[in-house]
Amino acid sequence: MTDIFTLWQRAETAKWVDVTAGFLAARHPRDSAEHAEVLARARAVHEALERGEPCAADSDEALWLRIRAVELADAPYAPGVVRPAEEDAQVRDYLKDLVAREPAAERPGWEEQEALFHAHITLSVVSRRLCADPALTASDHEDVHYLVARGRMALDLCHVPAAEREAGRLRQLEERVLGRARGGGE
Repeated sequence: MTDIFTLWQRAETAKWVDVTAGFLAARHPRDSAEHAEVLARARAVHEALERGEPCAADSDEALWLRIRAVELADAPYAPGVVRPAEEDAQVRDYLKDLVAREPAAERPGWEEQEALFHAHITLSVVSRRLCADPALTASDHEDVHYLVARGRMALDLCHVPAAEREAGRLRQLEERVLGRARGGGE
């Protein structure tokens, strides 16, 4: 199976291409040459990703899409900046599709399943507890959602070390919030 970092980069690029090409193509009538060119360039980047080309995001077609998107950045309905937790959740959907097309990986053993279950419970319980805490700042709230999104992605991929790491980071955030609530500051 291709390493997760490579698959993640492909998923990020595929998502970016779909969002950008969708925006650019929507600006032209369906039967126009401009519309067809946008879709052809997006298809070329997707084909490069399918072939596993490491520089698909830097190809001429991707650069063409990027330049057109920058030229229209101030246009109405231009794709905006997405919060990190939302971005990860969107990329995670693409990543699941890529992983499904990869050769089957070995199913996790009992110990790995138990570790994944523990990480899942930790992410669920600690995030609920934190979000209900009045001492949670807006920034902390964003951090909770970001860490939970990353943890869930690791769970989807059965990646025990990453799931445990994100659950641990969430527990550290909880300790920091509890310390601040008790008057300990940061």
